[in-house]
Amino acid sequence: MVAWYKLNKKHEQRLDTQRIRTQPLQLQQRAGEIIKIIEGEMNKKYQIIYADPPWEERGGGKIKRGADKHYPTMKVLDIKNLYHKLAPHLDENCHMYLWVTNSFLKQGLEVMDWWGFDYKTMITWGKDRFGLGQYFRGMTEHCLFGVKGFIPYKVENGKRQQGTTLFLEKRTTHSTKPQKMREFIEKVSDREGFNKLELFAREKIEGWDTWGNEVENDIDLLQYDKI
Repeated sequence: MVAWYKLNKKHEQRLDTQRIRTQPLQLQQRAGEIIKIIEGEMNKKYQIIYADPPWEERGGGKIKRGADKHYPTMKVLDIKNLYHKLAPHLDENCHMYLWVTNSFLKQGLEVMDWWGFDYKTMITWGKDRFGLGQYFRGMTEHCLFGVKGFIPYKVENGKRQQGTTLFLEKRTTHSTKPQKMREFIEKVSDREGFNKLELFAREKIEGWDTWGNEVENDIDLLQYDKI
């Protein structure tokens, strides 16, 4: 009985030793897998940027009627300075689509230049009814298109994929942009292997990474609590 007890005790000790030896190895393998995932995300580069910043639109005097009635806005300098965190995520060849209001067209061009993109053209959304304005009531909103580096024109079945600089769509909820613009982006700029990032996003869209305070973020630009 004593011999059997000693034999089993030695067997248990050997098993414990094996567990101790295998556990660190398993942990190292798992840690290696996690590191690869993290490094992959950190090294991920985006070829398409789609942004709808909360421009500092105000109006109405004591009664708020501008964008600040619906959400906190950002100063132009703060929008520009996002570039310092965004830059490592940008591919050297990249397309950018930037929404601007009529009042912030000049500032939108400044942001595009600050972020390292060359302005190419402007896509205008014509709305079904007018909004606010001083001299003229607004019925349009614009999406600036810029290029960083060079991406060849997209061609399918021998035909260049192009959008138009004007489309007509109804307004819906405040600041919600038409799906038509995203369709243009995917038609003109997207191709297999490209990564797409939407900044100041309000919802998750399949095939797109997002960043903003209303969605789960796929990248970490900064601790952002203004919008």
